[in-house]
Amino acid sequence: MKFRCTWISGLLALTALGLGGCPSQPSGEGPAPNATATGAPSSEGSDAALFEKQTDGGVKPARDDVLLLAYSNDPNTLNALTASDNVSNAFQRQVYESLGQTDYNDPDNILPALATGWEFDEETLTFTIHLRKGVKWHPMSLPNGTALPAKEFTSRDVKFSFDCVLNPHVEAAHLRSYFEDPDAEDESQRYKIKVTIVDDYTVKVKWTKPYFLAKEFTLGSVPMMPRHVYSVDETGEPISYDFTSKEFADGFNTHWANKLMCGTGPMMFKSWNRNERLELVRFDDYWGKPFYFSQLIMQCIPNTNTMVQQVLKNDLDWSAFPEKDQWLQSKSNANVKAGKVKLVDFDYPGYRYIGYNLNRPIFKDKRFRWALAHATPVRQMIDTVFKGLAMPVAGPFLPGSTACDDSIEPVPYDLEKARQLLDEAGWKDTDGDGVRDKEIDGVRMPAFFDMMIFADSRAFKTIAEMYQEDCRKIGVKVQLSPTKWALMLDKLNAKEFDATMLGWGTGWQKSDPFQLWHSSLADVPSSSNFIGYVNPEVDELINELRVTMNEEKQKELYHKIHRLIYDDQPYTFLFSEKQTAGYDTRIENVKFYRIRPCIDSREWFTNRPRLLGQ
Repeated sequence: MKFRCTWISGLLALTALGLGGCPSQPSGEGPAPNATATGAPSSEGSDAALFEKQTDGGVKPARDDVLLLAYSNDPNTLNALTASDNVSNAFQRQVYESLGQTDYNDPDNILPALATGWEFDEETLTFTIHLRKGVKWHPMSLPNGTALPAKEFTSRDVKFSFDCVLNPHVEAAHLRSYFEDPDAEDESQRYKIKVTIVDDYTVKVKWTKPYFLAKEFTLGSVPMMPRHVYSVDETGEPISYDFTSKEFADGFNTHWANKLMCGTGPMMFKSWNRNERLELVRFDDYWGKPFYFSQLIMQCIPNTNTMVQQVLKNDLDWSAFPEKDQWLQSKSNANVKAGKVKLVDFDYPGYRYIGYNLNRPIFKDKRFRWALAHATPVRQMIDTVFKGLAMPVAGPFLPGSTACDDSIEPVPYDLEKARQLLDEAGWKDTDGDGVRDKEIDGVRMPAFFDMMIFADSRAFKTIAEMYQEDCRKIGVKVQLSPTKWALMLDKLNAKEFDATMLGWGTGWQKSDPFQLWHSSLADVPSSSNFIGYVNPEVDELINELRVTMNEEKQKELYHKIHRLIYDDQPYTFLFSEKQTAGYDTRIENVKFYRIRPCIDSREWFTNRPRLLGQ
């Protein structure tokens, strides 16, 4: 269950998709080149009872079958609380779990996961949560090879997980924002929840004020973290006995286990070789329905052409086709025609945009930002690059959702209007070099900025060049800086950029705009409001929305927020694209859903096993 936004780059939305299930901006040092979990069991010698169970697909698990997927760039961290990009989420999805999980068939419903059930007291705003007994953490060893004692998941892990999120020094601002109260008068009132342990299998979560997504963020947004792993240093000694301290946060942000994973899910971490592959193996002692595949291998393939060719040759089980023309051309591929590979397209909740660092003087006047929006050929981008498999968006809420005010039209492409706005804002070409300039705070500045784009996407390089060319026509010079994904995240976290082309994966219907648009996060490192957007009127509406339970009133507030953000144009909103992909037809029971990641590999099974080396 994730209602918060996550990063999607020009390529990463689906390259690692197919890992549906429960549960992220990374920072700090990345993992070592090779990370391996010691003492990790495989399916060999498993209890025969495992193979009598049924998977979510309604079949018995395979004794030996490998699911082969791919991803394009390594994340900075595997820490489930500090990571917020799609690749990290795909890595973690079968490893970490939350107290509850979204019902894929009914996204408004939350199903039990690590919690067996819960009650909510409307008068005291308190959830009483009953934990599942007998849930085991995956085996884990210290860096020196010393095995940590086997542990059962208990209420101490729940309290620890929330303590980590609520520590202001932990690099989880994107998640913490949902629990913060921007109206708090002092530090003691900073967070809207208080978590208390009743006994080993009972936890209470009390909200100090109503929140319209309280159920979702109590039960589904926080991946549970192993206290016995993340509370100790490399030698097994406690980092700090105070999980609210900066000392603890510093140790958590750079923790030795950030290059490993230890969860309660159906698959467990085996190894991660950066720039090569991640490998998971089935966890035989999993409390729930087993994963069908005995191994899950995700290969690092930065080149999209290579990735596509591998799935067309049946060397991958699933892959995105980021380039729409390539997906269309692949319909004539021999394996596609022969029924060995199936091509699919489907809706994906998310949108693309160009975001402007509003702390840069050049972007402070919204007339400049509106001029850029008018100079952006969105329809041409959709037709020529995305082959019509996208729709323009006019704001941060998806067209057709209750949050979106569909009466707001996307900004029309109009170069004359763009030039007019620049003239009105005082941008003139005073030296005849073709680039406008203006005196700002006593300094004459050219209409020039650098735009950071994801280095490994051909499609987004093409649309960035289209944007660059039309900006040139109105006297604005744009320099493109292709950047690797991990470095992009570092620069965004530190706000060291002028502009960037990116995407957000969002909730299909309700979502909390606080994470992206509230000014209390504008200056917070690693927050999702990385552009530094500040609008007090938007703040007030967001604050009201968060305590409004009436759905009609919620809709009214969403629409007002939509209009104000549209009027400010802090992003040039581009489009929401359909996702295109292909998969090996040995994979059966592939279904599509309205919520990310839109497919659920827990349901998959095969009629032809894939073994390593074959």
